[in-house]
Amino acid sequence: MTRFVVVLPIEPLVVNAEFTVAQWPLHVTLVEPFETDVEVDTLDAALAPVAAATRPIPADVAEDAMFGPRRNILVSLVRDDGDALPALRAVAMTALRERAVDLGHTRTDYRPHVTAKGHGRVHEGDRLLLDTMALVRLRPPETSHHGRIVGSWRMGEAAGEAAGASVAEADARRPAT
Repeated sequence: MTRFVVVLPIEPLVVNAEFTVAQWPLHVTLVEPFETDVEVDTLDAALAPVAAATRPIPADVAEDAMFGPRRNILVSLVRDDGDALPALRAVAMTALRERAVDLGHTRTDYRPHVTAKGHGRVHEGDRLLLDTMALVRLRPPETSHHGRIVGSWRMGEAAGEAAGASVAEADARRPAT
């Protein structure tokens, strides 16, 4: 089983980029971590058209809150101008489930937010434009404490013209070593 998460990064993420847990790029989680045996190409095929069919989402950073079991993780809540984030979440989850992905127990109390990190954070009153969707493989076998971007798509772009690419496409472009 491989573990993944679907996020809306504050800044676009490049396929095959890796980062440590401490250096997670700032993002809004769209679909919380899930484990699956479904291949990355199948996950990409589910999510790319969702991103292509979704307009970028303007959002405002709202008040701070404390998350986590001990309420010790500082986050900034994010609100869009309607219900675009919950609606996108529902569409992405449906697309994954249609590809036989068991998402496990997803939260019913979805609260879009950006977690404050040592390297940065957002602040109340900031305006965000969420225009990229990314699929992150968590703790890939080659690096036990890293995340790796395995799919990244600009939202609102035709699937064939998306600025992002799947891992298979990125691997095909990578020079042989």
